[in-house]
Amino acid sequence: MTRFLATTLGAVVLSGILMGCGASDDGSIRQSTSSEGAADHLADAFANADSESKKNAGIASEAIRKGQFQKALYAIETIKKKPDVDFDQGVAINDSLVNLERELIYRAEDGDKKAIAAYELLKRINRN
Repeated sequence: MTRFLATTLGAVVLSGILMGCGASDDGSIRQSTSSEGAADHLADAFANADSESKKNAGIASEAIRKGQFQKALYAIETIKKKPDVDFDQGVAINDSLVNLERELIYRAEDGDKKAIAAYELLKRINRN
């Protein structure tokens, strides 16, 4: 089971690197190394978005910081479905999902039942 999770995590991280994780002010790729960093990235990317997207990005960012991963995933999924998501916002969404997945895998390996449930939700979201 641990090998499966490690392989999954490696694939997610690699896909995030290959897809790029956003650009910083100097034009380099912005890549968060923690779920908190991803929460900041998401909030920054949607700072000037329409009110609904900005609200959902704020909900997701706060939920990530509080460890309310299912709430964060639902908010991110709502944002993701909007047709007017621009490139930087899409990169922030991807960055958040990659970091959430990593965090959920670590917590699931430690037996966290909420993390296991959130990871199952994330897998369902990624299928759609």
